[in-house]
Amino acid sequence: MRTDHFAYQRATKVAGVGLLMQIVIGIGLLVFGMLSSPPDLPLIYAALYVLPGVLVWLGLVIVFHQHKLERLESLEEDELAAARGTTKSVFDQSREESRVAERRLGLMHKWFLPGLSLLLVALLVLLAWPMLKHMRGLTGANRADFTVTDQRGWAVAICLFLAAVSFIYSRFVAGMAKQKAWANLRGGAAYTVGNALVLVAIAIGIIFRFLENEKVIYVVTWGIPILMGLIAAEVTLNFILNLYRPRIPGEVQRPAFDSKGLSLLAAPDNIVRSLNEAVNYQFGFDVTSSWGYQLLLRSIASLVALGVIALVLLSTMVVVEPHQQAIRLRGGAMVGDKAYRSGIMWKRPWPLETAEVYDVSRLRSLWLTAKVVEARTVNLWSNEAPKTDVEVQPFIVATPAAQRVAPTPAVPGIIPALPTTMPAATMPVVTPPASDQATGEPPSAADVAAQAVSAVYSLVEAEVVLQYRIKADGGLLDYLRFANDNIARLQTLTNRERALRSIALSVVSSELSRRSLDDVLSPGRSELTRDLAAKVQAALDAKKAGVEVVAIEIPNLRPSGSSAEAFEELGIGLQGKQKFVAEAQRNLASTFTYIVGDNTLTQQVLEGIDAYNALKVDKPEEAARKRVEVEQLMLRGGGAAAQTIADAERDRWVQLMSRKAQAAGVRSQLASYRAAPELFRQREIMRVYAQLLPNIDKYILGIDPSRVRIDMDLKEVNPILDFAGASADEVAKTQQQ
Repeated sequence: MRTDHFAYQRATKVAGVGLLMQIVIGIGLLVFGMLSSPPDLPLIYAALYVLPGVLVWLGLVIVFHQHKLERLESLEEDELAAARGTTKSVFDQSREESRVAERRLGLMHKWFLPGLSLLLVALLVLLAWPMLKHMRGLTGANRADFTVTDQRGWAVAICLFLAAVSFIYSRFVAGMAKQKAWANLRGGAAYTVGNALVLVAIAIGIIFRFLENEKVIYVVTWGIPILMGLIAAEVTLNFILNLYRPRIPGEVQRPAFDSKGLSLLAAPDNIVRSLNEAVNYQFGFDVTSSWGYQLLLRSIASLVALGVIALVLLSTMVVVEPHQQAIRLRGGAMVGDKAYRSGIMWKRPWPLETAEVYDVSRLRSLWLTAKVVEARTVNLWSNEAPKTDVEVQPFIVATPAAQRVAPTPAVPGIIPALPTTMPAATMPVVTPPASDQATGEPPSAADVAAQAVSAVYSLVEAEVVLQYRIKADGGLLDYLRFANDNIARLQTLTNRERALRSIALSVVSSELSRRSLDDVLSPGRSELTRDLAAKVQAALDAKKAGVEVVAIEIPNLRPSGSSAEAFEELGIGLQGKQKFVAEAQRNLASTFTYIVGDNTLTQQVLEGIDAYNALKVDKPEEAARKRVEVEQLMLRGGGAAAQTIADAERDRWVQLMSRKAQAAGVRSQLASYRAAPELFRQREIMRVYAQLLPNIDKYILGIDPSRVRIDMDLKEVNPILDFAGASADEVAKTQQQ
C-alpha cells in the first residue's frame, strides 16, 4: 500500500467514525439506563466503560490528521526540490527547520499519545473506584438498591445490536491495522471490542433474568469496574515499558492505550497464527505445513462435533453413589419433587438441565458456640480459659435450689422483676445489705440488681457442637428448601448453617436456663446431651430442616469467668455430701430396723403414728383402733418396739394379778375386822412391829423421864429409812409402792 496523505486521510475518517460511534453508544447506554424504570445499573456501568474510549478515538483522529499534514508537507517539499533541480540553494540548509508538521507529529508521538494514555488511566481509575465502592455497599440489606430495568426485551436487543456493531467495526479496523501506516488503529479496535465484550456479558445476564436468576447480572456488574481496572493497569504497564523500549528510526511506536489483550479478541486470527508459530518452534521445523497437520485441520470440525456430541450425551447421565442422592435443576430451579437415590439418573443435556449430588451419609459438624483452637490434654477449671476463635458468650443456668431466693422486685432502668421456679412460700428471703461493709455507703441500684440476678441465675461457658447429617428418607428436599448455601459478606457460614445454628442454639440456651448449676456441671446427674439432642431434633423437624441430629457434644464445660476457681472442690464437696446422705440413710435404716424390725413396715408405722396423733384428741375411739393397728404392725415386725410392747403387756398382767391377790387377801380379813375391829387393829400393828422392829436400833434411857428433854425435827422422814416415826398407814403405803 502506498503511504501518502490519502492513506492517512482514510484512517482519519475511519477514526472519526469510531469516535462518533463511541459517543453514540456511550450516551445511548447512559440515557437508556438512567431513564429506564427502575434505572438499570449494569447499563449505566457499561456506559461509564464506553465513554472513556472517546479519548482513544479522539487521539487517533488528531494523530492521523497530523500524519496527513506531514505527508502533504513532505509532498510540497519534494515538488519544490524537483523544481529547483540539482542547484543548491541557501534555503536547503533551513529545510529541516521549515518542516513544522513533521516536528509537530514527532511531539505528538513523544508527548501527546503517552499523556493521553495516562489521562485514560486516570479516568478509568476515577470511574472504577466509586463503582467498586458502590457495589461493595450493595450487600445484605442494601442488596435491594441493585436495580435493573423491567424492559428486559429491549435491553437484550439494544445490547446485542450494539455489541454486533462494535465487534464488526472492531474487526474492520483491526484488518486495516495490519497495514504499517494504519497500525495505530489497533488501539481503537481493541477498546471497541471491549464494548462488545461488556454488552454481550450484560445481555447474557439479562437472559438469565428471564430464568429468574439474578446472580449472573450481579456478577457481570461487578466485572465491569474490574475490567476497567485491568485495562488501566495494562495501559500503565505499556507506558512504563515504552519508556525503556528502544526506538527504531522511521518506525512509529505503539501507543500505551493499545491493549494487547483486547487486540487478540479484535483479531482472533492472530491467536491461530501465534499457535502455529509456537508449534513450529517446539518441533524445530514447519509442522503446520505437513500433510498430517493439514489433515487434522480439515477434520477438526468433524472431530470437534463428535466430541461435542459425546460430551452432550455424557451430560445426560449422572452416576449417583450408594451414599449419595441427587436432584435435577433446570434454569437454577429444581425439577419435580423427587430426590434420586443410588443408580444412574437421566436428565436433559447440559446446559438445559444440570444435576446436584449430595452426600447424605456424611457427618457434618457445626459449632454452636466459640470453637476452642488450642485444646489441652487436661482441662482444669482453675486454669486460664482456653483460646477460642471468637469471643465466648456464656449460658444462663438456674442457681441451685438451696441458694435461690424469693423474687426480687424490679430495679427501674436496670433489671425487670426476676422469675423463679420455686414457690415463694418455700424460698428463703435474702435481704440486701443496708450498707457496704468496706465504705459504709448504701449499696447502689446496680449492686442490688447484680445481687438479685446472681441469686436466681448463674453463668457457665460451654463449647457446644452439633453433629448432624441429611435425613436419608426424604430429607434432601426439605434440606434444600430450608435455606440456601449462599455466604453473606463477612460471614464464614452459609445461610443454611446459620439458620441451623440459630435454631439449635436457641434450644440449647432455653434448655440450660431450666436446669440448675449442679445438674449442668455435675457429671452423671442428668442425660444433658441426650435431652439436648432430642429437643434440637424436635425443633428442626418443626421447621422441616431435613437433617438428622446425631449428637450434641459438649467437649468443654466450665463455670464462667474467674468464678471457676471456686469450683475446684465441687466434686469433693458433692462426694462428701453424698457420703453424708448415704451415712444418714444407713443410720436411718439401721434405727428403724432396730425399732420396727421389718424395714418395709417403717413407712406404714410412721403414717399410723401420725394418724393416731391426729385422732387422739377429737376422735378417741378411732385413735384407739389406729393404735391397735400400729401395735400389730410393730409386733409383726419383731423389732425393739415389739419387745417393749410385749414387756409392757407382761408387766401389766403381773401387776394385775398382784392387785387381785392383794384384794382377795383384804376380802378374807374383812370378817375378822368386823368381829373385833380394835383387836384386829392391834394385831396388825403388832405384826408390823414384829416385821420392822428387829432391824431398827433401840435405845434404853436409865434416868428420870422428867429430866429428859426431847428435841424433835419436824422434817418428813422417808419411812423406808426411818420406821420409828412412821405410822401403819405410811408403812402400808410404802409396801404398796
